[in-house]
Amino acid sequence: MFLHDIIKIKYIEQGYLPDYPYWMTTDKEMIDAFLASDGYFADNYPCVDETLQSEYDALLNDIRSRLEAYIRDGVEIPGWVYSYMIGSSISVNSDSEDILYLRTAFNLPVNKTDFSAEVSHNCYNESEEWIRKLPAEQRDRPASMFGEPHVIKSLRLKEVDIVGG
Repeated sequence: MFLHDIIKIKYIEQGYLPDYPYWMTTDKEMIDAFLASDGYFADNYPCVDETLQSEYDALLNDIRSRLEAYIRDGVEIPGWVYSYMIGSSISVNSDSEDILYLRTAFNLPVNKTDFSAEVSHNCYNESEEWIRKLPAEQRDRPASMFGEPHVIKSLRLKEVDIVGG
């Protein structure tokens, strides 16, 4: 799968996987590098708001469960999980302009560009609100304390007052 090749190359380049050709890396090795306690998820998506620790754990456990189901049974990995695996969800190591966008959209002080506990909490609230609005059969995932694509979409729709703020 092309997306898996991209993830493997990224993890090799960033040192999460051994430096050998990506096609020699298994999907299980890629997933292990993502989920390891010193892996890609831990480094790029740490819990920065201790009040959200149980929600963070629920998110990580759900991601882990879905990735294990992929390895075990070939169950398709949801797009939102891939958003973490490729690093497109906004968090502590994201581009400062992306973090600044979140801070501005949440009406937080913009004199900082850190992904703070306050940003994380706002992302979680936005995510929870978005997921609640989904049809019942699509609400099978936890809310996120990171700038996932659905959080950005929700904020942008609010900016243009399509969904109300």
